[in-house]
Amino acid sequence: MIWSGEEVKLLRKLYLENKELKEISEILKGRSAKAISHKVSRLDLVREKLPPNRSRRSRNEYDNNYYIRNRIRIQENRKKRIRKRKEWLVGLLGGKCAKCGYIKCISALDFHHRSDKEEMLSRLIKDSSKQKVLKEVKKCILLCANCHRELHAQGDIVQ
Repeated sequence: MIWSGEEVKLLRKLYLENKELKEISEILKGRSAKAISHKVSRLDLVREKLPPNRSRRSRNEYDNNYYIRNRIRIQENRKKRIRKRKEWLVGLLGGKCAKCGYIKCISALDFHHRSDKEEMLSRLIKDSSKQKVLKEVKKCILLCANCHRELHAQGDIVQ
């Protein structure tokens, strides 16, 4: 919609009087606040003093409300991502226990650090980038839960 000369003059006057865009919109019937904002920018109008800001929801408040509404879906998607990443890493290390060859359940397979452990791999799988995880996985071998526990308890074995 084309702006008439009178509308532009009135817009300049109201805008420079520091009226809020909603007020200007009500006075200039048929013009939305967005249209007014656009026209003001095209006219290069600058206010000396801005009207006080109304309280707006913070980004954290918005994110928290989104999480509350979508909590179940977000958690399910996170579990899927973690499982896919673990399957990928297990595949990189051969897909079976290095000691006994166990392959039945991926949840029963553990990553055992052979040398200089920097971080827990389970935490990295959940929270870090693929590059960080790959760097740490290169120091590991794949063991089933039983073989892993036996390896860590070799001094404690009772006959």
